[in-house]
Amino acid sequence: MLEAARAQRSELRNQLDRAEERAENLRDELTQTSSTETTVRAGLEQRIKDTDARIAELDRQIAEADARVATAAAVPGATIEPPRPPMPPRRGPPEEAWFLGGMLIVLGVFPIAIAHARRIWRRPAANSGEMPAELTDRLNRLEQAVDAVAVELERVGEGQRYVAKVFAESQKALGAGAAEMLEVRQREALRQTRP
Repeated sequence: MLEAARAQRSELRNQLDRAEERAENLRDELTQTSSTETTVRAGLEQRIKDTDARIAELDRQIAEADARVATAAAVPGATIEPPRPPMPPRRGPPEEAWFLGGMLIVLGVFPIAIAHARRIWRRPAANSGEMPAELTDRLNRLEQAVDAVAVELERVGEGQRYVAKVFAESQKALGAGAAEMLEVRQREALRQTRP
């Protein structure tokens, strides 16, 4: 009974929607017709009156259908809840894994984050830009060592330039000629003869 009353009410509402749409179309036609076409205007006005009467009748029938639906729904056992569709199988980790993961975050990661934040807050801001004294001493020693190496390299370069200059002058003074044998110390001679 309840389903039949609901179906009747639904059909009456569909008819009401169609009648209201038809009445709206007739009113649009009436506004588009000129005032000289009196017979057409009279016919449209009559059709609008008939459609309005039909709409009023449908409203009354819908009110009666609503009352029948309410009466049928009041009968015990008339409304039956439709069965729920079966739940799809759950994919992914079980619910216990989510709980344990949350506990791990709360008990493990959260305290570590708090400790790290406290360490950052307690660090004095004045020391954050300064270097430790030990590092400053090491950098100073490194700078001195680099300066000493630079001075020694300059001396070696000067020595090489001087030797090159003396060698060039001695070549000019001696001139071109036969090569002479140089005496090699006895120790170096022994080293040269061994394979």
